[in-house]
Amino acid sequence: MNSDIIMWMVGLGITVIGSVLGIYVRMETKMKELDIRVKGLERTDNAMNEKLDRMLDMINDIRVSIASRHN
Repeated sequence: MNSDIIMWMVGLGITVIGSVLGIYVRMETKMKELDIRVKGLERTDNAMNEKLDRMLDMINDIRVSIASRHN
């Protein structure tokens, strides 16, 4: 009887450790996926900001050109 309880506890311990390890691995995988997505979004955001900066520069150049023609 005692050996049955010990074997059951050992099995339970292995199951708990395996479950915790599985959860940890899944969380690590999801965190890496999120990190990759965030880095991709940052690259896209930086590219969009550069394009907007160029557009603003062009608009300012047009304003200066129009203002110099009117003076």
